[in-house]
Amino acid sequence: MQRGRAITRTLGADQAVRNRPFTSPSLYGRDLTILGYILEDLRTLVGEARRGVVTVAAHSPVEWTVHGLRRRTIVCELEPLARGTTLCVVGFFGDRHPDRDLQPLEDANADIVLEFRNFPGILSYSSMELPDGNWANLVLHDVPESSERWRQGERHARASTELAPQYYRSVRIHTGTLPGGVVGTRPIELSRTKYWDFTSPRPWQAVRELSQPIVPRPVTAPTRPAGRVPSIVAPATGTLAEPKGARRRI
Repeated sequence: MQRGRAITRTLGADQAVRNRPFTSPSLYGRDLTILGYILEDLRTLVGEARRGVVTVAAHSPVEWTVHGLRRRTIVCELEPLARGTTLCVVGFFGDRHPDRDLQPLEDANADIVLEFRNFPGILSYSSMELPDGNWANLVLHDVPESSERWRQGERHARASTELAPQYYRSVRIHTGTLPGGVVGTRPIELSRTKYWDFTSPRPWQAVRELSQPIVPRPVTAPTRPAGRVPSIVAPATGTLAEPKGARRRI
């Protein structure tokens, strides 16, 4: 466990910290691409639910795999997601210790999911397993206060203060907005990033405030990942099929 009190540094828009590569601004492109993939899954799921193609039960995880990597989406409140209003965004990226038993962390994540029912305004929670064994998480909520109430909840507080220093080497958390919401077509815009280094003898953290929101660079071809939710919806039955390279688990 870390000892001492953390000192928070303020980073400039283009500033990276020596020996802490996870603070590099060059990671914004990668992170936004991954969050964009997760968002496309959510957009498709919400769209199919609105058209009656699939039934989405509140707070029930929808899980599937793409090329052996797991994905999960939990819709907490469908109606607010479908309104087309600007939503708040939290994006999580962590670098886990690969040599540690991660079951306590997985159990804590499951407990946090169960706690969503107690925090109205948390609209969805989505996760994507990455090739290096780490995970990316995307949380959408209605107003900043909703995320703050959730963050101060008992289970989330324990995970962030007790478990994260044991199981992660570093963490970065982006916050921003999604103009037009899930039913729109605009990308996520990031406005702030917080960083934590849990490998130092003394706790280290930093924050980067962005005067101009960071958005994904435009592309000339679709970048939706193979195995996304649209390709595994079977309209005739309203269930999720299992195409090549993708498997869904409930």
